[in-house]
Amino acid sequence: MAADQVTFTLDADEQPTQWYNLAADLPTPPPPPLHPATHEPVGPDDLAALFPPELIQQEVTGERYVDIPGPVLDVYRQYRPAPLHRARRWEEQLGTSARIYYKYEGVSPAGSHKVNTAVPQVYYNRLNGITRLTTETGAGQWGTALSYACSLFGVECEVWQVGASFDTSRSAVR
Repeated sequence: MAADQVTFTLDADEQPTQWYNLAADLPTPPPPPLHPATHEPVGPDDLAALFPPELIQQEVTGERYVDIPGPVLDVYRQYRPAPLHRARRWEEQLGTSARIYYKYEGVSPAGSHKVNTAVPQVYYNRLNGITRLTTETGAGQWGTALSYACSLFGVECEVWQVGASFDTSRSAVR
């Protein structure tokens, strides 16, 4: 690596084929989410009405790595690996010897990192027979990402904009 190199891009064959589960390396597991009605920890059965079993398993697994399904990898290959940039000026401003990097996700078809989670969510839903998803979006990034992912897997998508975002965008146009 050249001392002045700022941008780093993996070769296509270096693309990860597994997701990393941070919880596996924490000193203690994070507390479980609480059921909104009972305030008791939710279990897989509580989540089954909302999520496909593969997503529930990922949520509760203690495994360090989770394999990324082939069809999801195929979509990721369209825009990944995303370039990694070193924030040298930020390092200088902070006066730190630490190296700071950020990943530019604007290269994705939806223009944000949100497509990285939308694609597997839609894939697993489709795998389990779901043919229509509905969501809400604020500024539109999540709605765009989910719509894109749904179009790839033949799932109908309905997106609602939250009222505050709608009102703000309308007043900006006036």
